Amino acid sequence: MANDQVRIRKLPLEGRARSRWRWVPVIVGFAALISVGAEVMARHARAEQARLDKIWRVSGPPCAPLDPTIFRSLRRYPQATPYDETLYRRVGGTMTCTHRADRIEGEKVRYSVCKFSGADYLLVSLAGRDQFYDLTGGRSAAITVIKNEVRCMVIPPSRM
Repeated sequence: MANDQVRIRKLPLEGRARSRWRWVPVIVGFAALISVGAEVMARHARAEQARLDKIWRVSGPPCAPLDPTIFRSLRRYPQATPYDETLYRRVGGTMTCTHRADRIEGEKVRYSVCKFSGADYLLVSLAGRDQFYDLTGGRSAAITVIKNEVRCMVIPPSRM
């Protein structure tokens, strides 16, 4: 009776081969996950760029020029701040600066933007040239230096 032992074996699946398509849902799932992640990151980058553009892209009327003798005859010495090869001297107020990169005439250009709030007088020195601006009356200004060209624009008051 020892030879009459019962053996349980797994029967092979007859007529059924392993499907090559069993990994398709997994691959499609990973592809969908990657594309959704890429879209979320792109939307975040666009929102951040729009936020920075709202803060740092400036436009407005040009600043009023100032007679250099008025600036040089001030009793107190103006505060000097160097930033990116440009020297800013201001009387009063606050200043904040950043760098921006934009396409100008087909090429990518990196330039600086500085905002001034509450300054009365402003001197911008770049490459041996001095430009004087009058900001009295509580006006705020933004200075951009693009390719050694200084532009001053009057802007609405901003928080620093």
